[in-house]
Amino acid sequence: MKKTFLLLTAFAISLSMLAQGNSEGKSKNKQKVKTENTGNPGNSRDKGKGDKEKKELDDHNKKIWEGTSDNGGGSKPSKNQPAKVRSSFQRDYPNATNVYWTKYRGDWTATFGNGLYRSTAIYHANGERRDTRTPITKDKLPRNVLDSIFKRRPETRIEDVVKIEVPKTISDIFKIKDIIQGKAEFRYYDANGRLVQYNY
Repeated sequence: MKKTFLLLTAFAISLSMLAQGNSEGKSKNKQKVKTENTGNPGNSRDKGKGDKEKKELDDHNKKIWEGTSDNGGGSKPSKNQPAKVRSSFQRDYPNATNVYWTKYRGDWTATFGNGLYRSTAIYHANGERRDTRTPITKDKLPRNVLDSIFKRRPETRIEDVVKIEVPKTISDIFKIKDIIQGKAEFRYYDANGRLVQYNY
């Protein structure tokens, strides 16, 4: 009788320990999924790298949203994107890496690695892509845009450039942050160097 009781007790303790081990594993997996879904850069083992990634992401977001209609308030981290949004994003960018989901003015935004650049794609809840924005360097601007800028205002100092790809349009749009007499102004140009209206 004692042997049976000891065996049952040992078995119960083993099951309890095994369940706790699974619980910890599930917790770690949930944390991993949470990190992937929210795009929280870095992890506790490599804090320095995480801080650098967070700074790069903050710089990227500042360039993307600065000068927009809400005055650069930016996006807020999000979870549980609609299935249509996720499937559209995966269709549009199957090779995207390090995806970070946010929400901005009712739209879902995915910031991701796109080869050499980091881009942000903006989707409506129905999965329709509004645009994709990629900060680029001044030397990547089309010559027509540069000529147009400096012809209008030779004293312009170009601070930031964001290339905006709009679906179903022929020409990309370039958001230019000009510094004129110490003040930032934002203008939008098409690839031919014409000023265009673009409010978002």
